[in-house]
Amino acid sequence: ASAYHWAELIISTQLGKQTMKTLYFKLRAFVVTWLMRLLPRNPPIVFKGPDSSMTLCDQLAILGYTKVIIVTDNFLASSGLLDGIKARLTELKVEYAVFDGVLPDPAFDQVQRGEAMLRTERCQAVIGVGGGSVLDAAKMIAMLHTNPGTLDSFERLQPCKKIGLPVFAIPTTAGTGSEITLAAVITDPVSHRKVPVVDSKMIPGYIALDPEIMKGMPPGITAATGMDALTHAVESYLSTASTESTEAHARGAISLIFKFLTRAYHDGSDMPARDGMAMASFYAGAAFGKTSVGYVHGIAHQLGRVCGTPHGNANAMVLPEVLAAYGDCVHPRLADLAILVGINEQGETTTELAGKFIQAIIDMRAELELPLQPKELNAVDIPEIVDEAISEAGSLYPVPRYMSPEELTIIVNRLRAA
Repeated sequence: ASAYHWAELIISTQLGKQTMKTLYFKLRAFVVTWLMRLLPRNPPIVFKGPDSSMTLCDQLAILGYTKVIIVTDNFLASSGLLDGIKARLTELKVEYAVFDGVLPDPAFDQVQRGEAMLRTERCQAVIGVGGGSVLDAAKMIAMLHTNPGTLDSFERLQPCKKIGLPVFAIPTTAGTGSEITLAAVITDPVSHRKVPVVDSKMIPGYIALDPEIMKGMPPGITAATGMDALTHAVESYLSTASTESTEAHARGAISLIFKFLTRAYHDGSDMPARDGMAMASFYAGAAFGKTSVGYVHGIAHQLGRVCGTPHGNANAMVLPEVLAAYGDCVHPRLADLAILVGINEQGETTTELAGKFIQAIIDMRAELELPLQPKELNAVDIPEIVDEAISEAGSLYPVPRYMSPEELTIIVNRLRAA
């Protein structure tokens, strides 16, 4: 009887701890969500369509900037992709310096080097040309110039006292949505910890969604970044912080991705498909920039940190698993999306439709030939991955249901067996 009493006490205590932890997560997510809604946001000016990057350069000159820094990576700098932009700037008598030191998952020391070049060259504005890593670095370089400090000083909501230099964003991939979000993810070069810097002053002022810039994107990058955009849109749609506005953007993104992603993957020169995916990424960024994401990103970020898995690939690995694990609470929402993309039949239940939507993602992932397993995912790494994913998603994201460590462990273990 005594043993039974103590066992009952231990169980009730553990359940109490779990309940309190869940309540803490819900309260924190509620506070963060409302703070995000209250942040002042200046809507960017967006140029869209073929050669819109040239229009963006024209507007830069009209606004009176005479010297800019182009932030990019080494591959893009040597690929010839920047030639048209540089030629147009020269024609407009706008001088430029090129910083091509951005690497995937940019570290703070890269941002510091970019800012040092900006300062030395006395540039007045920043043009970011690249994928999410480049745009994150460009945004951070512009903010660091007017808000000097260490990475730790940026690790809080709305950390910047002064506005940064003007940022002109030209995304070369259709996935991250960094061109429209108020955040940048910057890596600590020592601990390799990814630090989200969130400030409404980081939203670029001018954006060019130019499919001509994106047509040379390799199929593998097209697939991975497209799945990243899909994850942003789906997690935003499922967020408890979603609103009528964010849901419209999320649904628009999902509809475009199901229509155009595989087309862009199979034929990179398909301009309507490239244009549609550029718009999808933008819509998805507009949605999750206000609602945040969920457990898919919580796990994917850890796979990137521990295994070096590219972010879009990690999201593609995890998305169907997490959607299935959420269970009944997301079935009505996923059923809506199944109807949206036209895979429904009359008389199907919400559970059946939710299952069809998850299967459609799995089928798309297979057609895109995306990897299903992270490289060098070891069993000893799983407890840390789960703990960090719970800490990130549980305390920051307004998820539809809080999952237990056991549930997340099953999800990550399945990746090893995929």
